[in-house]
Amino acid sequence: MKRKILLLVFTLAALTLAIAPLSYATPATQPILIGSHWTVYNNRHTKANTIPSGGVEFSFPDASTPDYTHYLLNNFKAELTSSNTITAEFKVVASSSATAFVGNPSGGCPGSSSSLCPGAVRLFFQSNLPVAGVESGFCVGPGYNEDNYWWSNDGTTNSYYQLTTGSSPDTVTLSVSLEPAKWSNLCGSKGTDHPDAFNAAIANIKIVGLSFGSGYFFANGVGVNYTTGTATFQLLRYEIS
Repeated sequence: MKRKILLLVFTLAALTLAIAPLSYATPATQPILIGSHWTVYNNRHTKANTIPSGGVEFSFPDASTPDYTHYLLNNFKAELTSSNTITAEFKVVASSSATAFVGNPSGGCPGSSSSLCPGAVRLFFQSNLPVAGVESGFCVGPGYNEDNYWWSNDGTTNSYYQLTTGSSPDTVTLSVSLEPAKWSNLCGSKGTDHPDAFNAAIANIKIVGLSFGSGYFFANGVGVNYTTGTATFQLLRYEIS
């Protein structure tokens, strides 16, 4: 398990370095659903496309290249509390009912189950807590604070959506309050394990969005088997209430 966690750290380290140079958008009360405000983190790190009717979208990459989408993120500063909730509404539109999703194989499969291996989508936020002087977590080395990275993880389908063959049947809604028990950090610790750090993290958010991962990992990436079809992810609403 530790080896697998370290692989996730490597992925996040690379992506964090890619995120860092981006400038913040003009402060707003909600993340703006315009393509230029959202970055898709895969091999190319491209901007999302704006949907004319509302929302942003991107195409999942061809997993055979190999390439996987890890994140869809917005540089958005927020000072929140445990009484706030993050909600995302989205659709997955496939070109065929046979379109198959492929989770990055680095994640393995939980136990004997393959239910999350095609990949899952989760809410994600990154904070701006100090790094200098922070004791390294068991899964991360110097220069990273494990409590800067949080994923929705309350054990219910309110906190994740499992990708299945073909399109999503309807609009999917993920909605999770910022209660510490409903989120886990880079090393897999729940907010209840680090309550002071979690409260500091939600009061100092700098990035919000969604992650895509498979197996044991929440952000190691998801692609599509292009011999079965193609697929587009459409984010229709992202709201902090």
